Amino acid sequence: MPPVAAELTGSWLRRMALASGLPAQDLVRGILNGSQTVQITGTPKTALEAYLNAPARSALARFTRVPQSRLYELLPQLGPTHPRLSDDGGPQAAWFTPAHAWVTACPQCTARAWSRRQPVLLYPGSVGHICRRHRRWLLANAHGPASVPLGILPEVMAAHRRHVALVRGVAGAAGAVAVAAAMVWSWLAQQWWIGDKLWSRRAAALASLTGCPAVSVAAHALIAYPETISVAALLSNPQWQQRLRQSASDDGLRAAKAMALEDIGRWIGRPWLVDWLTADARTRRPGAEERDPLQWWLGQLTGPNPSPGDLWCVPDSLARPVHYGDRLTFLTDLRVREVIDGAKAACLTGGWEPVPHRPSPAGPHHSSR
Repeated sequence: MPPVAAELTGSWLRRMALASGLPAQDLVRGILNGSQTVQITGTPKTALEAYLNAPARSALARFTRVPQSRLYELLPQLGPTHPRLSDDGGPQAAWFTPAHAWVTACPQCTARAWSRRQPVLLYPGSVGHICRRHRRWLLANAHGPASVPLGILPEVMAAHRRHVALVRGVAGAAGAVAVAAAMVWSWLAQQWWIGDKLWSRRAAALASLTGCPAVSVAAHALIAYPETISVAALLSNPQWQQRLRQSASDDGLRAAKAMALEDIGRWIGRPWLVDWLTADARTRRPGAEERDPLQWWLGQLTGPNPSPGDLWCVPDSLARPVHYGDRLTFLTDLRVREVIDGAKAACLTGGWEPVPHRPSPAGPHHSSR
């Protein structure tokens, strides 16, 4: 039983255990058992992902008869060794919370590996959150299939095609998406989504597909996904960046920002964006510009000797909040507890997110998708 590409190591071990008729912990202990004492931290009931040290990875390869090099290709978190484990001594394993977002695989695409008792769990990487073949946004549910059909949301599928092209054609595309997400979030957080026809329609569609109130789904990444990808494509365009640099040099940063907003507004189908934000800025507290992701990005772009990496490392204080509940606090006047339960039941609070760019940890076997 080989692993599925990008599968959680813990997911694969659970599937092998189910096929063998064993508890997952007993399977792991059996794989690692030898002349040396086996050390296992945690249990499959307490966390989803399994981490192995170097001796344990070697034992896994021997047991499954799959070369380690192939396992590293298929299992993104198999190596390097987790910081809480050591390669000294005998084999070690640990069950920890996954370090990255994960989703439940499309059951049609993984039919041979699928089981009702143990679904295939995957790391979506940059663009694996949508199954293009079956037109579904994949959600995170460790107990069964979970996804959103996108037949009534063709703009989301179109955005995913642009997203894939962006990742393939632009270095640092994930960082550009993170910065774009921060910008779009800064507008969404002003409860713009309530009056915006496109966002309101998507929220209503997602609510009807999941059985949740619209306010419960408003914090999901799907709502602003098309605009986020459009803005990311614009931000990563070298010709557009040069136009902004020239505008800032000739007329100052304020003029460059006005130009950027006009272009973004046209690009995402909101030509009124610059007027709306200008009017809104008059009522905001002093210092609001310092918390504006677009203002920050323009400062990076037009600063002295900017490096490409500087454009995409959005500060945590400006980034789109990672946790679903944190985002909900900006989008509703209701208590979060009153609206988040429905989102949790519909598996909307986990899964893929346009997370801020962070340097990849060094390691001989680290890989990212």
